Amino acid sequence: MEETDFLRDQNIAIVGLGLMGASIAMGLRGRCKMILGSDTDSLVCQLATAKGIVDSASTDLREILPLADVLILATPVSAALKIISTLPTLVSVHNGSKLIVTDVTSTKVQIMRALASLPSNFDIIGGHPICGKEKLGICHAEKEMLYDCTYTLTPAERTSARTKSLLTQLVEAIGGNPLWIGPEKHDRMLAKTSHAPHLLAVALMHATELNLSKLKAGGFSSATRLSATPTSMMLSMVMTNAENTVAALEAVKTEIDEIVKLMKAGDEENLAILLDSSKAKREEMMRRA
Repeated sequence: MEETDFLRDQNIAIVGLGLMGASIAMGLRGRCKMILGSDTDSLVCQLATAKGIVDSASTDLREILPLADVLILATPVSAALKIISTLPTLVSVHNGSKLIVTDVTSTKVQIMRALASLPSNFDIIGGHPICGKEKLGICHAEKEMLYDCTYTLTPAERTSARTKSLLTQLVEAIGGNPLWIGPEKHDRMLAKTSHAPHLLAVALMHATELNLSKLKAGGFSSATRLSATPTSMMLSMVMTNAENTVAALEAVKTEIDEIVKLMKAGDEENLAILLDSSKAKREEMMRRA
């Protein structure tokens, strides 16, 4: 079989049929042999099957694993870590071949450490599509959500060439752009572009009185949007990357302190320079995307 045909012959199992898991399943429809699903909520499993998002689904992971060639963990980081720890007892021999295990979680160091602890009958590779919404759940899933997103792939030393090729095909099949990156670098960078911004939105929300709701402007809504992210997702995200996220927050605090100093001094000239440089930097960053 040609390398480009690998994906079409695969049964893909997705654990967690929420926003990301269901969106990936939608994107994979017609691109692989079969799509299996698992979720702790039986109603979600029923809905995913009824809507044709997956071919079959079960709350019991043991029911879908024997058929799976690739297992995608589409859960919060904490849940993914627990599932990984149970896999050796759930999968002893897998149809004479290795079960490929990947994930879509937003931190990678702890996930890759857990994946590396799996025995040799698993092939492992980390993943993270950099896209999403603050509203989770299967009802908000959409096939187009992953179109043109950066999808990071984090291989281990033991990751086979075939698995690297297969994951590249999977990412491209759902419209993503693969970016190969190490787990430490991934977590350092995402702390600045995702994890700290989530907590900054939380801080701004807490610093604003509720009775100002009729005066909220578009800027406030945009700046606090991420604070609506469910705690189950945000907490494990920031706490599994705490050191990098704290460093990113401290860097922002330094900038806030500088702005406060300039304003207290009435230094409009240097404040204008800071504002102009921020605007130019953002425009340059958006052009590079």
